[in-house]
Amino acid sequence: MPMSVAPSPTYLGLRRMTRAESPTNTTAVIGAGPYGLSVAAHLQGRGVPAKVFGEPMESWQKMPARMALKSVWSASSLADPNGAFSLERYCRTTGAFATEPIPLPFFLDYARWFQEQVGQNVDRVYVRCLRLRGGGFQLALSDGREFAAARVVVAVGVRQFAFMPQFARGLPRQLVSHSGDHVDFRQFRDCRVAVVGAGQSALESAAILCDEGAHVEVIARGPVHWINRVLYHHGGPMSRLLYPPTDVGPPGLNWLCGSPRLMRRLPAGMRTSIEARAVRPAGAQWLRPRVEGKVPITQFTEVLGVDPSRQGVRLYLGDGTVRDVDHVLFGTGYRPNVAGIPFLDSHVREKINQHDGFPLLTEWFESSVPGLHFVGGLAGRTFGPICRFVAGARFTAQQVARRAAELN
Repeated sequence: MPMSVAPSPTYLGLRRMTRAESPTNTTAVIGAGPYGLSVAAHLQGRGVPAKVFGEPMESWQKMPARMALKSVWSASSLADPNGAFSLERYCRTTGAFATEPIPLPFFLDYARWFQEQVGQNVDRVYVRCLRLRGGGFQLALSDGREFAAARVVVAVGVRQFAFMPQFARGLPRQLVSHSGDHVDFRQFRDCRVAVVGAGQSALESAAILCDEGAHVEVIARGPVHWINRVLYHHGGPMSRLLYPPTDVGPPGLNWLCGSPRLMRRLPAGMRTSIEARAVRPAGAQWLRPRVEGKVPITQFTEVLGVDPSRQGVRLYLGDGTVRDVDHVLFGTGYRPNVAGIPFLDSHVREKINQHDGFPLLTEWFESSVPGLHFVGGLAGRTFGPICRFVAGARFTAQQVARRAAELN
């Protein structure tokens, strides 16, 4: 296990709360993933009292351990104010060996180290209800406590927004599931599994299922694309010109996607078009040898419906054929929506201006409810596709912390 330097009790939040840090001027961060941890680090760096609620890296811990990050090394560090706790610093400090693609267990170890180094006070409870109170907010916690905050940052990630077609909803979980539902695929050994989708999650799930001894077929309504960064590993001026460190989108669009402040100024329709092209379903280049020639792929074929059968579940396909399998795994992505946040009080929800389920945000990631910020995937409609990735955490954290410090 990587070694780490333990922070002082002061940074761990073990000292008594001073008057300046009373909950009435504290910023509550709901969610302890890459965005929540990064925002909290920047708030601390600006002297803004912050309290993080949630299980650290919970969504990431619920992914299959054999997965790897799709993002490249330069786009995968969490964000602290001085850039002192990057992946490079983690490797130098702990002796961990840097590899690419980045294995999920390695990234989780790094995130734990990051949290220790910045000394974040994470309260491992869930927020059950967020309501307005006076000029601030009241949080009802899962352990029965109440917490008052002047400002709230919603950093819940996208796991709870998993999308499945309407025709598959309500069927038994032993027959159909989403790719985000599984930590381990060993239960599918010797089973017939249809994986629906053509993105990284679908393709990597198919590869792991195949490794575990399942009989797998990928079914995609369009083509299967593979990301091919031809000059990325060559280094030199051309590589730096084609691939910015944020690494979201194809060459040309990737520089625009890496500038969320500029993206926000574009017309909404243009942002939507850019996002559709920049993050279209595709698999990482390193994944390709694990899928091609090993997993049958049926492209340009839509799944029209599924029904339970004696053999498990029957799929009806757009080409008129059927498939009888034991399980259908939907790698159909995530669709963030304010309506899917269970802890928002109805009065708070009604006051949030939104479009297509996404909150409309200011340059500070602040919604129409003063003091209520949304980061990560929920900010994607305003700031572009970078908000889907760890690479977007630095800009986000800087903006939120700057706003909180100005008004604190």
